[in-house]
Amino acid sequence: MTEASLTLPRNRFVVGALMVLAAGLCWSFTGVFIRLAPHLDSWQFLIYRGLGVALAFWLVARSRGRPRILRGFRALGRLGLVATAALSLAAIGFIVALKITSVANALFLSSCSPLLSAVLGFVVLRERLDGWQLGSVALGFCGLLAILGGGFETGRVIGDLAALLSALGFATFGVCMRLAPGRDFAPAMIGYGIASALSAAAVAWSQGASLIPPPYETLAAFAAGFVLMGLGFTLFLSGAPFVPAVGQTVLAQTETIFGPLWVWLAFGETPGASTLVGGAMIFAAVVAMAWSGAGAPAPNVSN
Repeated sequence: MTEASLTLPRNRFVVGALMVLAAGLCWSFTGVFIRLAPHLDSWQFLIYRGLGVALAFWLVARSRGRPRILRGFRALGRLGLVATAALSLAAIGFIVALKITSVANALFLSSCSPLLSAVLGFVVLRERLDGWQLGSVALGFCGLLAILGGGFETGRVIGDLAALLSALGFATFGVCMRLAPGRDFAPAMIGYGIASALSAAAVAWSQGASLIPPPYETLAAFAAGFVLMGLGFTLFLSGAPFVPAVGQTVLAQTETIFGPLWVWLAFGETPGASTLVGGAMIFAAVVAMAWSGAGAPAPNVSN
């Protein structure tokens, strides 16, 4: 065995790990783009973010030689509808949370999705949870309560609950992927972008909000979907095949770590003590769950 054959897998792992890290960094700027559009409400922002997401994933699918998107979506059947609805719920909850509560609260609470996915896996798929995994869920639940307690004090509890709905949406999508590990879920990713945009447009119209907001803020919303999500998932899908599932979950947590940092540097948004304590507990729980192998598989639509 040559020296080159020994170093090649290691080099692929390093490159893959850096790509997954970079993906998390891309996603971590969502809070900044939200704050760059202060006059857009959650629904106006979701319209153009959803369109950006749909276009980005359509381009990614075309570049990877995917079959026609509509045919691929039909092949998913009812599971595709559930997956699309789950991702739409995740997107809506996340943006609503970012608008109402702090970026730190939204990111820490939405990062509970691997823990919720493990619980859903136990209920729906009859997946077993050992003592270590149950301890991780308990630790994450304590962190969740700590953040929610701070939300009651600051009046941001609605935003915190929206972030939890986002986590539940991502967790449900993870269960869908585990129900059909060999299927291509790329059409569901495009479908959720369109569905979230249409749903948000209907709500915005019913509330009398403008569907054509200021161009600068519209561009920020579109870029949050097209650039951050598109580039982030392109990096993730390129690096994930060379990184074990546990590494994917842990490395992608750069979104949770750096997201609050960017808005603190750019806008002076400082997390409260309960958020930092609860966030640290949730982060430790997610890492422990990933290490135990019970976390939800990262959304890898390259399969």
